[in-house]
Amino acid sequence: MKVLGIDIGGSGMKGALVDSVTGEMLTERFRIPTPRSRKPEEMAEVVKQIVEHFNHKGPVGVGFPTIIKHGICKSPGNLHKTWMNVNVKELFSKATGLPVA
Repeated sequence: MKVLGIDIGGSGMKGALVDSVTGEMLTERFRIPTPRSRKPEEMAEVVKQIVEHFNHKGPVGVGFPTIIKHGICKSPGNLHKTWMNVNVKELFSKATGLPVA
C-alpha cells in the first residue's frame, strides 16, 4: 500500500510516498520550511501543501515532535503554545480531507 509519510521538524516539514509493506521510499522527499510561528493552522496548511505536491489521495502518516496521546497534543514542546490539547489527527485530516495517523 502506498502511504504518504510526513515528518514535522523544527526547521522543515518533509514528505515522501512510501511502500507501507517494504518501507521503501517511492519518491524523493519534498521539503517545505516549518512556518516561523509554528501555530497549528499554519502547519496544517503546510501538511496540505505536501499532500497536494504528491497529488496523494490515500492515507497519511505524520511524525510529530511532541507528546501525542489518543491524537491529542499533550505538550507543545518547541512548537507554539496553542498546540496544547489540539487533536492533531483531526486537524490534519480536516486540512487534507484524508485519513491521517
